[in-house]
Amino acid sequence: MDQRTDRYVTFKNIDCDGRTRLVMARIEDYVATSDNPFWGYFRQQRELAHGRGLDDLRVLHNYLPTLREILEEIDDQETLEMLEDLERTCM
Repeated sequence: MDQRTDRYVTFKNIDCDGRTRLVMARIEDYVATSDNPFWGYFRQQRELAHGRGLDDLRVLHNYLPTLREILEEIDDQETLEMLEDLERTCM
């Protein structure tokens, strides 16, 4: 029997907010310290999204391909795996 959670049926017992906070905390380190221009753009877009009432899960979802590419480029496998898990489980 398949024990995976069907995210389209329920998010019950899935801490999507907590997982999102963990991923975003790791990404915030790059926003604060990297000279890659994407991170400044990402910060601005996050602020705009929050102003529109969107949460960080939505922000991450909007930039998945770019985030994946950058995390692969800088070889941050741990954050990449966390992001992919978040995508599979909560998006």
